[in-house]
Amino acid sequence: MKPITDIGECLISTAERDYFFKPSLKAMAVLGSPVEIVQIYAELHGSEVRALLDKVSTTSTVFQEYVFDVIYSPVFGRKILQHAMNVLCACCEEDVSELIGEWKAGERGLVYVRGALPYSDVITLARHLMMHGVIGCCPLDVPANKSVGSYSNEFQAIEYISLVRTAFGLSRQDAENLTMTEFQQLIKSQQPQKKARHFTDDEYDRIMAEYEQSRLSEG
Repeated sequence: MKPITDIGECLISTAERDYFFKPSLKAMAVLGSPVEIVQIYAELHGSEVRALLDKVSTTSTVFQEYVFDVIYSPVFGRKILQHAMNVLCACCEEDVSELIGEWKAGERGLVYVRGALPYSDVITLARHLMMHGVIGCCPLDVPANKSVGSYSNEFQAIEYISLVRTAFGLSRQDAENLTMTEFQQLIKSQQPQKKARHFTDDEYDRIMAEYEQSRLSEG
């Protein structure tokens, strides 16, 4: 299958087989709770390191040295790598151990045994998948009086699946298989192709009302 990279799909081939990755809404849900999904995204992009660095300038020299020792220790690297490995596992139907490597018990605890991909590539690929799976890469026009770009500490994959089924009449399987970029493209396809015209309040409220009604009926 040829990947559509614009929606987040990618294909990695080895001598043995092809590995097809798709950051679908279902794959994102596999990663954990709505809060955990956002935490994984943030930590893959270095949120913990940035938070520590923000504190360094206002603390003592001793504490600064301690913080930098922690940042350059394996603690952060291992956590980020494990998140990346989990993302790649969730986004591929094949066993990806050949690509991402594995953790094995050693004399000093768990030791990472590299796979076909360098660990830096594993992390880079995971960031790409999470961008298309959680954030989406298709900008949308929204009503002028609706807030955009607000931060949420939860990613409700199930609610997005229900919303797209209600709004576009997709089957559960088709809805689950969408990436967030695809979801945004569907929404954008319903927007009139005129200069910078946004959803009207009525159009936006109608979609949300249909979604809320479907939630009540399913309950």
